[in-house]
Amino acid sequence: MRLLTPKQVNIVDQYIESLGLPVSHLMEQAGRSVFEVLHNHIQEIDGPKGVLFLCGIGNNGGDALVVARLLTEVPEVTPYVVVCGNPEEGSPLFQQQWKVVHTLEDSIVIVTDEMMQSNGNLIPSHILRDVSLVVDGVFGTGFHGELPRQIGAMFEQCKEWRSHSDTRKCIAIDIPSGVNGLTGNADVSSFRADETITLLAPKVGMLMYPGRQYVGKMTVGSIGYPFPHHALWDSGHNWPESYWNNADSLYVEARSPIAHKGTNGHVYIVGGSPGIYGAPILSAEGALRSGAGKVTIVSGANNLDALRSLSRPEMMIRDCNTVEQLDGNSTVVIGPGGGRSSTDRKYLLQWMESVIDSHMVIDADGLMAIASDVSLLKQCSYTLGKKGYAVVVTPHLGEFSALTGIHIRELYNDPIGYANAFAEECNVYVVLKGQPTILANPAGRVYLTTTGNPYMGTGGMGDVLAGVIGSILNQEQDPTNAINVAIYAHSRAGDIALEELGPGFTPTEVAQRIGCVLPTIDGYMRMIPL
Repeated sequence: MRLLTPKQVNIVDQYIESLGLPVSHLMEQAGRSVFEVLHNHIQEIDGPKGVLFLCGIGNNGGDALVVARLLTEVPEVTPYVVVCGNPEEGSPLFQQQWKVVHTLEDSIVIVTDEMMQSNGNLIPSHILRDVSLVVDGVFGTGFHGELPRQIGAMFEQCKEWRSHSDTRKCIAIDIPSGVNGLTGNADVSSFRADETITLLAPKVGMLMYPGRQYVGKMTVGSIGYPFPHHALWDSGHNWPESYWNNADSLYVEARSPIAHKGTNGHVYIVGGSPGIYGAPILSAEGALRSGAGKVTIVSGANNLDALRSLSRPEMMIRDCNTVEQLDGNSTVVIGPGGGRSSTDRKYLLQWMESVIDSHMVIDADGLMAIASDVSLLKQCSYTLGKKGYAVVVTPHLGEFSALTGIHIRELYNDPIGYANAFAEECNVYVVLKGQPTILANPAGRVYLTTTGNPYMGTGGMGDVLAGVIGSILNQEQDPTNAINVAIYAHSRAGDIALEELGPGFTPTEVAQRIGCVLPTIDGYMRMIPL
C-alpha cells in the first residue's frame, strides 16, 4: 500500500484541482467516507447518541464539519461542534463549511467560547455525558512541533473521558492531531484515537513511533479520486516512494511440483566463533523453516565440533577451507557469530570478496567488518549486481551508525531518509531493523513493516531473519518482494509466538512458526500444474 508524506498530500490536492475538480468536492467526499465509518459505530451504540467534533480552522476542520452536517440526517443523533480557533481566520474551505453549519443550528449544537471558558477552557462535562463518540478534526497532516496548551489539555480530557467506558470511542480524521505526518514525532498530549480514518492513503508518520501509538485501528477513506501515482512521479518531490509492507501487498511465486533441493536454493551461512556458536545455528534454522533446499554452515576447522553439537541433522557443517565453489541458486549469509577480532574481520571480508555468483546477505559481525571498508561493499554490489544478484545488509540502528558514521540520535530522527540514501549510494538493499522495520532498495523505494512486537528484542532474533532472507532470495525472482516476504514472515511469526506462548519466547520458537505465516501469503500454497 502506498504511503504519503505531508508534502505529497499537497501535491495530490494541487494536481486534482488542476484537472478542474474543485478541492471542495474532495472535502465533501472525504467527509462522506468518515461519515460512513461513524455511522457504523453509531449503530452499535447503546448509550447516548451524541457525537462531539473537535474542529480546527483548517481543511481538517472543514472535513469534520461536513461529517457533522451529514449526521443531522441520522435519527436520534446530535452532533456537537467545538471550534479550536477563530472561524473568521479559517481556511476558505473551512469558512464555507462553517457558514453551512450555521444554517443548521437547530440540528447541530455549537459549543461556544463562553461555554468553554466557563469550564476552564475544557469541554463542558454535561456535553461529554451526552456523547459516545469524539471526533478529532483539529490539525491535519501539516502539523509539526508542540500542541497549544489548551488543545493538549482538551485531548487529555478526552483520554480521561474515554477511559471510563469501553463503549466510548475516539476517532481521528486523516491523522491524530499532534502527530507529525512525516517523522512520527508526537506531542505527549496528542489525540489518542481508537480508530483513524486516513484519507486516500496512510501517512508515513502514522507508521513510525511514537506517533503510531496514537493512531489505533487504521481505516483508509476515499476522497473521490483514485491514487494519482503519476502526479507524484512527475512532481520532482525529493522523497522515496514509500509503501506499507503487509500480507495484502505480498505475493509468492508458485512452486513447481517437480521442485527439489537443488531448485529450492542453497543457503551458506558463514560465521560461528567461540561463545557465539548459536548465531549461525539460528540463521540456519530460519533458512530451513522458510523452505531452503539445503543449508550449510561454513566455519573454521576449530569451530566445527562445537557447531555440530548444536546443529540439527538437516544442517550441513563444513570447513571453510574445503569450500571451493558454491552451488548455483544460492545465497551466502555472512556474519552471524563471526567474531570481531582482527582475524575474524579479515576472514569475513575475504568471504565477501570471494562471492561472485550468489546473492549475499551481510549481518551482525559481517556488518561491523565491512563498516571499516564501505568501498568493498560498493565493489561487491557492483560485481554481483551486474549478474543480477542482490547484496542485502541487515543492521539495527547501532550497526547502521557504524556503517554510516552518523550518530544514532541523528539516524533516529530520519531513519527512512538515511536508509534510502545508503541503499542508493552503495547499490544495496538495506533492512533497517526496528519498529517499523524499513527496507530501502537501490531504486529509491522504501517499505515499512509494522508487524512484530517488542518481545522480539532479544539476542538471536536478527540471526533468524538473516537466514529467512537468504532462503527466500533463492525462491523469488524479485529481490525486493523476497526481502519483504522474509521480513513480514519473520515478524508475523513473532506475533504468533507472543499469542501462543506469551512473553519470553525464543528466536528458535519464532523460526518454528514461520511455516504458519507463509501459507497466508497469496500464491504460496499453489503449485504450477503439471
